[in-house]
Amino acid sequence: MRTLYSLVKKEWIMLLRDWHALLLLFVMPAVFILVMSLALQNSFASQQAVHIRYYLINEDPGPVSAALTQRLLAVPGFSALPAQAPVAALATRVRRDRAQFLVVIPRGFGQALLHVHPLPVRMLAGPGVEPAVYKLFEVALRNALGRIYAQRALARLRNLAPAPVSAAVPGFDFDAADKLLQAASLYQTHGRTEFPSSVQQNVPAWLVFAMFFIAIPLSTTWMQERQQGTYARLRSMGLSTRTLLLGKLLPYLGINLLQVILMLLVGLIVLPWLGGDRLTLGHSPPALAVMALTVSFASVTYALLVATLVSTGEQATIFTGVANLLMAALGGIMVPRFLMPPLMQALSAYSPMAWGLEGFLDVFLRHGGLRTVAPEALRLVAFGLACLALAGLRPGRREGKG
Repeated sequence: MRTLYSLVKKEWIMLLRDWHALLLLFVMPAVFILVMSLALQNSFASQQAVHIRYYLINEDPGPVSAALTQRLLAVPGFSALPAQAPVAALATRVRRDRAQFLVVIPRGFGQALLHVHPLPVRMLAGPGVEPAVYKLFEVALRNALGRIYAQRALARLRNLAPAPVSAAVPGFDFDAADKLLQAASLYQTHGRTEFPSSVQQNVPAWLVFAMFFIAIPLSTTWMQERQQGTYARLRSMGLSTRTLLLGKLLPYLGINLLQVILMLLVGLIVLPWLGGDRLTLGHSPPALAVMALTVSFASVTYALLVATLVSTGEQATIFTGVANLLMAALGGIMVPRFLMPPLMQALSAYSPMAWGLEGFLDVFLRHGGLRTVAPEALRLVAFGLACLALAGLRPGRREGKG
């Protein structure tokens, strides 16, 4: 019994001395639970609150349009943004996914509501709107239009002689819902307006997620070099920390770029071969190349920093796995950002994966060029340089302690 007690005490002492393990065992899982629970709380709520933002322009001053506006504003989960700008400027914001939709009620809508050829409400969807969200908003808008139409048509029928309610009754059109709404997407391919498939959104999301997992093999090999004395021998040969980091950076940067090419080929060739939709790469190969390079640079330098922070290969594996899941949850990889509560949406702006995802979506969905992806690319470069600088400081500190 005394021997067993001594063994248990020894394990507790060793564990308490290893603060990396304590963080991985207690702090990281707790943070992961908090982030994922907050990010997914609207998805599993009894009354799901999908935060859909849209611009609403009412060009018709009549009571019918006012009633339609009130119905739209009362839909839970739909947030109307201030629309104090021309329609063209608001359409540009929707094209950049600053909001999901633009709804325009044309002048004369109320007067022409019961005509054979009414003036339809226009609904424009952003390129990044998923098909399910598009249908959700469209159904809600058609429901509001149908109710307004039914109220006005029944008010007119009260003034007519008694007659059976059928398609032959003057002033009532059972297909009015199809005429009262003109819906379109701002996503275009080959010069035509189309709807983006899930491939356009999922391929870049999981591509970014996979690229950041380069930290596991890089940090593991670095740990092996330290344990085997390879790193110490290289330093004794007069090689600087800068040279050693560069020797790690370049090959893994090449591996990440090969990973990008492979994932894109899956979307271009394998998915269509299996019956899925084909990935469209956008109209700017230079912008795509810039995003591939900057995301690769950010992910590899982040991996170098992780390798200098951990002490064992096991720590590197666990830390990288949990940290990548956290960045993915915050960055909109696992959970679309519009499903998150406002606080989580604000925090997602600080995730490197969010910058990479937005940059790729600018190319694939919004057909942007170099100017469009420049903000995300600059953030990734700045993040990578910061990681590289911190990684260069850590080996020196370790040597100073030794």
